[in-house]
Amino acid sequence: MSDEMLTAQDLVQQGAVHAVSFLLQHGCNEATANQMLESLRANAGHIREEAARRGKSLFKQDQVASSES
Repeated sequence: MSDEMLTAQDLVQQGAVHAVSFLLQHGCNEATANQMLESLRANAGHIREEAARRGKSLFKQDQVASSES
């Protein structure tokens, strides 16, 4: 794994840790989760725009858990 990938993986993991710990601290309810998702999606949109400006390719849409079994 390259240094860049290692750093990226650490950032992803720390973001997940922060999100779960926030929910545990503030109450894991639908309203809080939806507020967090709205903020994350807005930030992801800005990141995608900047990546496109730089000629880079990222996920074209959010990666969400499926409710299908």
